[in-house]
Amino acid sequence: MTCGLLVAALAATASPAAANPLLPPTVDYVADVEITRATDHSVNVPARYVYTSRRMRVEYVGIVTLIDLDRKHTTTLIPRVRTYWAPVPLTKPATDGRRWVGVEAATAEAVGTETLLGHPVTKYSVRGTVFESRIPFAGFVWTTAENIVLQIDGTGQVEGVSTPVKVTPVQLTIAPADPGQLNVPSTYGRASGAPHPID
Repeated sequence: MTCGLLVAALAATASPAAANPLLPPTVDYVADVEITRATDHSVNVPARYVYTSRRMRVEYVGIVTLIDLDRKHTTTLIPRVRTYWAPVPLTKPATDGRRWVGVEAATAEAVGTETLLGHPVTKYSVRGTVFESRIPFAGFVWTTAENIVLQIDGTGQVEGVSTPVKVTPVQLTIAPADPGQLNVPSTYGRASGAPHPID
């Protein structure tokens, strides 16, 4: 292979065409997004995802959820009162973290390319499930070359009713995660009472 062909081949593997929403992200990252869905009482609710391949942190409406796929449990934190619940076993099996940070796609068809927050992305028509509650989803997702689902726009089926679902990106940082963000702080106290499953 000539040098020119090698460079072209490497460029092709780094392009957004290499994105695949059927697979989990390949890098650690922090994403700030705004979520809009009919079940929320207000639009554009801010959320933050801290992602590693086996552990995640989801911040949403003042509650933090820590997900540990190796230990197969979630832990809920309430930073405002420095409290956490006892870990709760995952009630549904998960081989990767896509349900917490994007769409678990069952099918995906590329329909175009764009740029979001300075990152080249591929737009896909997707069917699958969305959010930790695995709501049936149909619509579009925009995925980076690292398989990060950066934007979502479609409909979810909640108790047989179609409702709009949107996730709009605000900021994306691709970098190793801060381990302190993925553990219960030593200054937090454990709440009494039985926690409610949140996955």
